[in-house]
Amino acid sequence: MRTENWQGNMRGLRLVGEGESGPVLSPYGPVRAGLTTSHRTLEAALLESLKCLEREVETLNSKYCEAYVTLVSVMEHLVRLIAIINAKDTTD
Repeated sequence: MRTENWQGNMRGLRLVGEGESGPVLSPYGPVRAGLTTSHRTLEAALLESLKCLEREVETLNSKYCEAYVTLVSVMEHLVRLIAIINAKDTTD
């Protein structure tokens, strides 16, 4: 988070409510007059983002588990094949 020159940014943000027109500087870029975000709106957006990330983590975890089960299955199959090949080599 950018903290340098925070006093100047706060002064600029106060001007938005006082009828200042045009872009105003904030730590996150220019802000146009009249565009304000309430705490509830921001919190709702953050909660939605968190839910989306949680769904993605669940999806990735499920895919990881599927890949792991497939890997274990293939490795077991390879072990059986190698055992059959070794058994034929010793009998020949």
